Amino acid sequence: MEPQEWQEKGMRQYFEPTDYAHLYREKNSGIYYARVDSRKGGRKTIRRSLKTKELTEAIAKMAAFLQGMGADTPAIGHVSWYVAVDTYIAHQKMRPNLKPKAVESAIQFASHARRLVDQDMAADAITPGMCRSWWAKKAQSCSPRTANGALGAVRGVFKMLVDSGAVHADPSSSLERMPIRPKQLNIPSNDDLRRIVAEILRGESIGARRGTSRHSADMVAFLAYSGLRIEEARQLTWGDIGNDVISVPAIKHSVRRRVLYINASLREVIESLRTCACCASTKDPVFHILTPRKALERACERLGLPHVRVHDLRHFFATTCIEQGVDIPTVAKWLGHQDGGALAMRVYGHLRDEHSKEQASRLRF
Repeated sequence: MEPQEWQEKGMRQYFEPTDYAHLYREKNSGIYYARVDSRKGGRKTIRRSLKTKELTEAIAKMAAFLQGMGADTPAIGHVSWYVAVDTYIAHQKMRPNLKPKAVESAIQFASHARRLVDQDMAADAITPGMCRSWWAKKAQSCSPRTANGALGAVRGVFKMLVDSGAVHADPSSSLERMPIRPKQLNIPSNDDLRRIVAEILRGESIGARRGTSRHSADMVAFLAYSGLRIEEARQLTWGDIGNDVISVPAIKHSVRRRVLYINASLREVIESLRTCACCASTKDPVFHILTPRKALERACERLGLPHVRVHDLRHFFATTCIEQGVDIPTVAKWLGHQDGGALAMRVYGHLRDEHSKEQASRLRF
């Protein structure tokens, strides 16, 4: 439905205001409407049906409508905690470049945050003591990762409220995150990786579909020697690969491409791929399979090696770089991390320490 001009007269006869600026609810039908003043071509009042009776869906649709009209996103007035959480969920759904699974996680953590109070109440009435009591229960009933995600959602809601002026401070600010034990990474050695690639290539001789073994082997080697995410490799075209660098497509939280310099091992893989794609144009995809997961699993099983996930190939790249002396901020940049190396330090920092200890044992004076 196109935006229509409505007269102010009689507005409140049929509509009731909500806790959100620009958002109204039709009294008879319960359907939400967005209303904004447009100054294009003179001052006009524009209202649009959001075609939903669900508050969270209405908030998300209203924010998109306001953005299209050039207006500010909805401001939060004096709202209840449940409404504030619903608004936070709507904002998460609108975040650009956020994968569906990440949205699901954000909604799940927000559901834990919603239970900060047993019954809905004014958000500005929530105290630090109530937050501490909630956190003590959450720490006992949830895993550290889930509890920390819930705490992050609570803080996200309060930040939104503080930014809007609905509350003066975050009562959860004194809560400390639960420590998370580093996950044990299952990373193949250089020799094992070569054996895996060779075993995948041997797949056609033991029943694999013709052509798939070569594609899978090349993709496994490419991921291991580049550190790219599987989603990045899927979107890669021949036009993205230059003589010395790869222009990595922007996915996930990235808003722009990053540059990855081609190392010697990666160059060999690229040359092998070029041989199989001699007539490809710059717009053609580099890979013609979505994932080498099954081929990787079967090769590991036949070789009697521990299971290696596709994402473990990214860990292989990072750990090999660190063990060969590349500093963590540089590795993080190659991986496409946006935090300057904080995540890489948490995941791979112990490997750097072990490598440093090993090198120190070789010193002789």
